[in-house]
Amino acid sequence: MVRSDAETEIRTAVVERLRLLRPNARICHEVNSGSFGPNRFDVVAVDEAEIIAVEIKSAKDKMDRAPKQIKSMLAVAHHTIIAIHECHLIEQETNVHAAGYCRTDGKHYLLEPPPEAAGATVWVYPERWRSPFGENGWKSPELRHQRALQSGALHLLWRAELATLCDELLVSRGPRSTMPQMINALWWHANGHELTRGICRALRRRKFAEADEPMRCNVPRYAAAEMLGV
Repeated sequence: MVRSDAETEIRTAVVERLRLLRPNARICHEVNSGSFGPNRFDVVAVDEAEIIAVEIKSAKDKMDRAPKQIKSMLAVAHHTIIAIHECHLIEQETNVHAAGYCRTDGKHYLLEPPPEAAGATVWVYPERWRSPFGENGWKSPELRHQRALQSGALHLLWRAELATLCDELLVSRGPRSTMPQMINALWWHANGHELTRGICRALRRRKFAEADEPMRCNVPRYAAAEMLGV
C-alpha cells in the first residue's frame, strides 16, 4: 500500500513501541473494521487475549473523521490509541502557575489534544517533552488479560472464521448458517473468556496483505478432542 513519508514515519514509531510493549503480539496493518463503519484500523496488535487498535494522523491528515474511527475502535478493542503529529495539538492559554511555556507576548500556554481525539489514548509524535502537564510521553496500555472483549469484536471475523470459532467452541451451526446467525449463537453459548481468546486466535492466524507472519494457535483442549472425534 502506498503511504506518504509523513504517515510512514509515525507508523514505524508506533510499531516499534507496540513491539516493545507487547513482544508476543502479532502486528497487523489496515484491518477492516467489520460492521463498525466504512474504515480500517491503521495498526492492530493482537496478543493471545488482547487487542490494541491504533489510528494514525500525520501532519498531512485531517482530524474530522477521527471521532467515528475512535468509536469503531472502542467497539472492538481493549485499547484505543490515536497517534497524532504534534501539529494537531491545540494551544490553550493558561497562567504562570500552570505554565507550559511562555511566549514573547508574556502569556503562558499549554498544548492540548484536539477534541476529535476524545475517548482515545493520545500518542503525540514526535515523542518529546512539551510542558509539565501536557502530552509528553506515550502512555503504555494497561495489561488486561482478564477483561473480555466487547461482543462487537465478533464482527472483525470473516464468515469462515466464525464457522471455525463455532466448531472450536462446540457451538452448533449449520453448513448454511449466516454470519448474523453464528454471531448470535456465539454470543448466547460462549463466555467472554472463550470469545476473547477465540477472536484473537482467528486474527493471529489470518493471512493479511501486510502483517507479521501468521501464528499457529492452540485450540481449546475439549474442542480439539471433539474435532478429532476422540
